[in-house]
Amino acid sequence: MESTIKTSGKKYCCCMFPSGMTPGQKAILGASVFFLLVFVYMVVRTLLAHVVALPAVPGGTYGKLVPPLAFAFLYLAYARGWKSTLFCMAFLWIYCWLAEECSIHTGFPFGHYYYSAALGKKLDVVPILLGLNYFWLFVFPTYFVSNLIAQGTFFGTGKGLGKLLFTAFIGSILISGMDMATDPLDATKLHEWVWTKNNYTGYYGIPYVNYLGYVIVMTPFFFIYGLAERKFGAKPLGPINAYVAGIPLFFYFLAIILYGIPAPSGVFLVACFTIGLPLLLASDKLIKYFAAGQIVAGSSDEALPIEKR
Repeated sequence: MESTIKTSGKKYCCCMFPSGMTPGQKAILGASVFFLLVFVYMVVRTLLAHVVALPAVPGGTYGKLVPPLAFAFLYLAYARGWKSTLFCMAFLWIYCWLAEECSIHTGFPFGHYYYSAALGKKLDVVPILLGLNYFWLFVFPTYFVSNLIAQGTFFGTGKGLGKLLFTAFIGSILISGMDMATDPLDATKLHEWVWTKNNYTGYYGIPYVNYLGYVIVMTPFFFIYGLAERKFGAKPLGPINAYVAGIPLFFYFLAIILYGIPAPSGVFLVACFTIGLPLLLASDKLIKYFAAGQIVAGSSDEALPIEKR
């Protein structure tokens, strides 16, 4: 059952942190924003690499993973609770490893390819931490964008199973669209993985079946995660205003900048459609979501104060 609250007639705080937050809630959200700012620095450093050599984030391959992963984990925990977030990360880590293992050994569902040493140590033929990259890059932003596009709400687990499945399908389409921006850089240009034995490689050497594979793999994941959210009674840890709600959309936008600009010629234009257009649709839904004067607090019976901007 969904819970709604009226927001009219209430005084709001026009700041990053919603009014009424506890010190603990501010610490979680503040830490998330800190790691987001570090990630923004990493994006700027990458774009300016040919102009000025800014200091790198220490830790090499694994160190680069920490800021976006910590940001996504802490933000999702604030927005959907610890149990739901831990389940999402753990399940995705295992689920994606199995899907990648299957594809590398059989060619289904993504096609034939192999990973180089660029993404770190492997468990059999798949990088150990690959599922965590799925989490922060693909699943985290598309979870919120797909809910906004398909259901018009920041959280969407309160709908029926049919709506949940449709939202999961939209999420998988969004991930496939993001991969159209990321693969030409990571695979074609940086050779983090190499495509082999593929008959149809018309898109920067990437087989078309790869994008169908994301729909096949990620639709069940989002659906199962939605069911898990219901089971855990997922709900925000604290109040959310428009500034806080816009953070995942900003992060989603960064994918255009990080992957579209340094990628091979033409990819930026592709990213403007496959990421930019869903971003515009989701932004419009988010504005209406907060402007309606009635906010859905999630699938829990307990409503939390979600503020207008």
